[in-house]
Amino acid sequence: MEKTTKFTKITLWVLMLLSVALFVVMVTSIDDQKDPGENARQMINLNLNWAIVLFVIAAIVAIGFAIVQILTDKAKAIRGLGAVALLSVVLIASYLLADSEIPKFFGVEKFIADGTLNSNIAHWVGTGLYVTYILFAGAFLSIIGFSAASMFKRS
Repeated sequence: MEKTTKFTKITLWVLMLLSVALFVVMVTSIDDQKDPGENARQMINLNLNWAIVLFVIAAIVAIGFAIVQILTDKAKAIRGLGAVALLSVVLIASYLLADSEIPKFFGVEKFIADGTLNSNIAHWVGTGLYVTYILFAGAFLSIIGFSAASMFKRS
């Protein structure tokens, strides 16, 4: 176990030092001119690609630990699957409630003309809004419910 912890710490330090070094090289390669040189563009792209690599590694590790947790603790796995099922119900209900009508606002013609806004996108934006409303209402009601329950427990 101690070897694993030591390996993890060394790996994290190496990744952090590499990230800091890439950032410093990128910042020093950018001039005060309006148009950065080709070297600066390459360093910015390199840093963006490095960020993507770190994100993918973090996602793989997070998913791996989640799978290990599911396999080791069945009760927590069932509760987690219940939460995923509840969120799926909220998403499906929000999708069914959402309207695909494009909203009318100043400048909407520009977004319609260049294709960034269509009925499908409007429908998914509406779905996102309904998900937000439902989750906010659930959080608000749970705060009130837990507060009321704690008041009754004290009595």
